[in-house]
Amino acid sequence: FAFATIRGVVCLVQITTPRSVGPTSAPLDVTIFRHEFVSMWRYSHTVQLYPSEIGAFVALDTQSVRYEEDNGTIFLAKDLMSHLKGFMDASTKSRASRSRPAAGRQW
Repeated sequence: FAFATIRGVVCLVQITTPRSVGPTSAPLDVTIFRHEFVSMWRYSHTVQLYPSEIGAFVALDTQSVRYEEDNGTIFLAKDLMSHLKGFMDASTKSRASRSRPAAGRQW
C-alpha cells in the first residue's frame, strides 16, 4: 500500500503489478481506495496506469495497515494519518507553486 498522487489527487493505492522504472513500460494495475472516515478507507476501483502517470509515491509500512479483503476496507494507524496530512500539504503547495506565474511574468 502507498500514498500516491494520481492526476493531481492524493490517493491510497495498492499496486499489484511490480513497479518498473521506465516511463514507457507496461501499465500497472492500481487499486484505488477512497477515504471513508477518520482512518478508514474503502475500495473504490482499479485502473491501469503507466508508471509515468503516478506522481509522488510513498510506500506504507505494512505493520500500520490492516486490510480486510473480504469487504475491501483498510484501516490505517494514526501515525500514517499524520503522514498523509503532511503528504497532502506538500502536494497542495507543489500544485499551487506550479499554477502561479513566475515573477515579472504576465498571463
